[in-house]
Amino acid sequence: MPLRSSGCFTCRKRKIRCDETRPHCKRCGTHGVPCPGYRTDKAGGIEFKDQTTDTVKRATDFYRAKDTAIVRKPPALQVTSVTSWSTPTSGSSPADSLLGEDFLRGYFNNMSSLSNISSPGINRSQLYSSFMDVYLPRNLSDLDHFSFFHTLVDLPVQQPALVEALDALSLVAVGSMNQDRVVLNQSVRKYGNALSSLGKALARPETAGSDDTLAAATVLASCALYDEIGKQEDAWGKHVIGGQQLIATRGPETLKSKLALLLFSNTRHGALIWALIERKAPYMARPDWRALAFEAPIVDNSTMFYDSAIQIPGLLQRFDQLGETVALSAENIDDLLRDCDDIEHNLREWFLDWKIQFALQGTDLYQERSIDDFPTFTRRVTDRTFETAFMFDQFPIAYLTSVYWLSMYYLRFNIQSLHKVRHDLDRSWFPDSASAVEEEELSTWILNLCRCIPFFCEPISSSTGHVGMFLPLSTAAGYFIQRARWREAKPQAWHRREANDGEQARPASA
Repeated sequence: MPLRSSGCFTCRKRKIRCDETRPHCKRCGTHGVPCPGYRTDKAGGIEFKDQTTDTVKRATDFYRAKDTAIVRKPPALQVTSVTSWSTPTSGSSPADSLLGEDFLRGYFNNMSSLSNISSPGINRSQLYSSFMDVYLPRNLSDLDHFSFFHTLVDLPVQQPALVEALDALSLVAVGSMNQDRVVLNQSVRKYGNALSSLGKALARPETAGSDDTLAAATVLASCALYDEIGKQEDAWGKHVIGGQQLIATRGPETLKSKLALLLFSNTRHGALIWALIERKAPYMARPDWRALAFEAPIVDNSTMFYDSAIQIPGLLQRFDQLGETVALSAENIDDLLRDCDDIEHNLREWFLDWKIQFALQGTDLYQERSIDDFPTFTRRVTDRTFETAFMFDQFPIAYLTSVYWLSMYYLRFNIQSLHKVRHDLDRSWFPDSASAVEEEELSTWILNLCRCIPFFCEPISSSTGHVGMFLPLSTAAGYFIQRARWREAKPQAWHRREANDGEQARPASA
């Protein structure tokens, strides 16, 4: 077989001719062996590259080396050592016992609020309940971005990948809140097991396209937001891309169940954030996928917002392509400006309508309050560059508002850049006053983002708030540093460090 064969990994290894069927080789299925996918993408297709074994090995090696160097301290929950909870029986490995029901039983039996719990089902139920308390914001409505976790934990889940993924996320969330090294180590091992099980599920045609497999991939993406698991800077992004590939492989017509549609809606949120970082159009921006969002169990203000916002990364990508793969001409710039103006108009109309809905209810979308009204934030951050911040009734409202401001900043900055390039081509051309982007406007978008951060640090936002603040923080810090506004830039660095050392969770940068 040629060195650069386009066949699947298994056929190349076995030195036989591959039929190159997507997403899985039929020849592998005929011989009863798993097909892990292909080396490179085929035009118009999606391939899965199974790197589960390597990923698990890297995580295991890292934590095995780390554990030998750490002098263990008593964990925050006063949990006794794992070895006292679980004694491996003959034929079982220490790793199995640490990750099995013995661990869950021992963990909760050693908590003062719980005693004499021996049922594996009750142990796992209690773990999930603790996770929900830690991870999900308080006063939560039924907004689809967060409600899918409630749906998942109530399902009679059988697939190992999903069970292990939920265990991993629950353990890392609870362990991070309590700074409990023992629990965090269990979460890493569970994460490795879940990756392995997910790889096996993807290799089997009967499970590759199931809702449980998609759910497992979605939950594992949330795990990668934590420092203990997402060691690589782009770990979360890889999970987001993988989730989109799973959905794209299934196709819009197959996402009919309530769970599948909820998972699709959740994936769209992550897809927007990662696509803004990468400046590349996501699958979710395609017209057929945008239309699918309106078939979800919950269609609300966020649905309308994401229908427009998900198209912004594609506009950024088109700007980056000018002069590279696309001719840098006045015509191409004007076409892109028109598309940017259309999205901007839709977003401004959406936000105005949203504010009117609150006004009709006799309330405001948010209130500007003294920074002293955010006690958790002020206790950890002493800097007072910003003396006021925005207070919201619920975290989902705060999050959606912040993503709107973030999206508008990216869009308007793109328009400003296009105006500059257009003027460079024709020195007699100037943008009209209505569409011109002044520096003061960009600064306002950034300052609005900064005033959301204290609310994200408060208990009402829970661990999800700590995750949600990172792109606003990074964007604001970059803006201030590029313009040598050091007074504002310094607090953003402090806020980011304090968030990483937060009392409830230590999620990694998204």
